[in-house]
This record gives sequence, C-alpha cells and structure tokens, in this order.
Amino acid sequence: MSAQPADRIGQVIGDRFRLDALIGKGAMAHVYRALDQKTSAYVAIKILKLAFDGDPSAHQRFAREADVQERVRHHNVAALLESGVTQFGEPFLALELLRGKTLRTVIRDEKCVHPLRAASYAYQALQGLGAVHDAGILHRDLKPANIMLEPSPGPIDRVVVIDFGFATFEGSAKLTAQGAVVGSLRYIAPERLRGEDIDHRSDVYSIGIILYELLTGAPPFVAASDMDLVEMHLHDIPDLGPVPAQLNDILQIALAKDQDDRYSTAGEMASALEGVAHELA
Repeated sequence: MSAQPADRIGQVIGDRFRLDALIGKGAMAHVYRALDQKTSAYVAIKILKLAFDGDPSAHQRFAREADVQERVRHHNVAALLESGVTQFGEPFLALELLRGKTLRTVIRDEKCVHPLRAASYAYQALQGLGAVHDAGILHRDLKPANIMLEPSPGPIDRVVVIDFGFATFEGSAKLTAQGAVVGSLRYIAPERLRGEDIDHRSDVYSIGIILYELLTGAPPFVAASDMDLVEMHLHDIPDLGPVPAQLNDILQIALAKDQDDRYSTAGEMASALEGVAHELA
C-alpha cells in the first residue's frame, strides 16, 4: 500500500530520487520536488495517484506520456530524465524541475502583455511544438496552464511546453472513449469538436487561441455553457479588433475553421511571428 502524499516526504523513488516536498496535485498524479542523489540536482517526480491503481487506461496513459517525452529533446519542452515504478508499484516520471510560472498565472496577474512579449512566448512555444510534431506527436491539451515561463539571462523568459498526459501519436489508437473530447474546451480546434481526424494543425489552432488571450486578456470565445462555446468554435469568427494590426493576419490564419486554411506547420507560424517582431518592438 502506498503512503499518503504528505507522508511520502523522505522516501527514495527508483533508488535515486529522495522526495523533498509535495508541489502539485493533478487530476491523475501528485508531483513532488526531489533530490537526485546521483547528480545532487533537484527534479520533479510525478507519481500516479493510488486511486488509479486498478485502472488500466490510467496506466496506459502514464506510459504513453513517458514514451512521448522520451522522444522529444528540445529547449522549449520539459525534459524527461527517467521513468519507472515506485516500490509500491506506482508508475512515476522524473522530470526537469521548473521553478517559474505558467502563462495562466501571467494572464491572471497582468491581464494582457506587450505584443512583442506575447509574440515571443508564442514563437518559443511553437519552436517546442515543432519538435513535438516532428516526433509524430500531437499534444492535444495546449492551454496557458500547460506553458511555463522559466527565468533566463536574456530579456524574455524561456518558454517550456509541459504536461503530455493527453498527447498521442499521429494515427495511433486513442486512449479516450469514443466520442469523448480531451483537453480544455476554450482551446480546442473545431475539427476535434466535429469528431474528425486531426493532425498537428489542431495544436496550431490552440496556440492561436493562447496568443489572442495573451494580447487581450481573454480568449476569443467565452460562453455561459459548454454547448454555446462549442458552437462559437465551430461557427463564430473571432473579433480581432483588440489585436495589434501586425498580428491580425497571423491570428486569422491560425484560427481558421478549416485545417487547410491554417499554417501547415508550427514552424510556419513561428516564422510569421518572427517576421513581424521588428514591427512590434
């Protein structure tokens, strides 16, 4: 039997990582800060919750997350250091410990940010996302809470894409029930809501929503009910009036209802943002 989260402090996981503090509680996992006794560096340890011990799909999803992150090594993607099982048989991931804040916190505290800063955050996220897509992976849950800012020596923080719990390989079997939609509804592309086959352009749509929110302080579609929000994603044209003119065309393309009308790759959208950066300074 596993210990409760508060009682695990001091445990050594995988004969290497000594748990130091509970730092996060997700839907499926607890996250701890831990000392890597091999390197003397601190890492994050993500452990599947005991409640999911008998749930094969939860174990599959955790294994999928490990598999996904093992395939991606990029400055703008959280690094996986090791995966395994605890002495109690629970799956765990050892990840790069991020000490910054999420874009959700930035938007909550600042409402909106300078266009150049917003463009830089989106550009970096797209760079990491490009590496994810190059590995044949779709994130499927891009939102401000899953993009971290890490302090850096330069004028703009390092952006890190995190949380691959809903990620999948293009063309692979899905781990969600037929008809279920995973991810946060405010950031989901129309084709996903229609139940169509998706590709990396669905993630590009989500980055477009995030960029709009960074610029204006709110996502383009807000509704009182989930059904109304779905209808807005499917049919409404976002109001780009509050968006700086230099970014208007970029958001029109990123938020197109039809995948074929969007940027064909994350890198293509990143290049477009780079092209207008001097106009935003």
